[in-house]
Amino acid sequence: MHTSSYPDLKKEDGSLIYPNEIFAAARNRGRLYALDRLCRMTAVKYAAPLNKKTFINFIPTSIYAPEFCLRSTVELANQLGVDPSLFVFEVVETEKVDDLAHLKAILTYYKDRGFEYALDDVGEGFSTIEMLWELKPHYMKLDMKYVQGVSSDLNKQKIAKQFLEKALEIQSVPLAEGVEFREDFEWLKQSGYQLFQGYLFGKPDPIPKQ
Repeated sequence: MHTSSYPDLKKEDGSLIYPNEIFAAARNRGRLYALDRLCRMTAVKYAAPLNKKTFINFIPTSIYAPEFCLRSTVELANQLGVDPSLFVFEVVETEKVDDLAHLKAILTYYKDRGFEYALDDVGEGFSTIEMLWELKPHYMKLDMKYVQGVSSDLNKQKIAKQFLEKALEIQSVPLAEGVEFREDFEWLKQSGYQLFQGYLFGKPDPIPKQ
């Protein structure tokens, strides 16, 4: 499994510009849609040769009409001849989405074209089983703040188990992100989590490894 999110951008001094800086600047300048589109297209291009399950971040609030905004992303994937089921479009800032119908329209657009999708940082607004059943994500990601240290923290264990039960109830694959320590990985695996992301398995690299 590979996670592909943002293009490798650098400052004049050669240091990396982190995603939070880039997206904050784009949001302030009204260029969030253009940047989000660039990132999605770049991620598809880099992920295509890998032929592996790839998670690609996108910001739903930057997409005003899925049939227009997402067409180029879908066309690029088709041109590259990639199995669409290998791409998982991951909703960023899930907790900030106020328009459930709009989000559902975006996810339906992807699903109808053979792609999968994931919900990241499932917040209070999406915590009910009814809403999650309506969205039906293929994957649900447990936030790293509940992952790191879970092997020794009873409160995090409780939350992780509740999250797991909710994911399985709606037939979504539970995924733990931000795994850095083997003790946490072993606890989560024994508890029933099926997929994992984190520095324990590898760190981000500008050039995806085959």
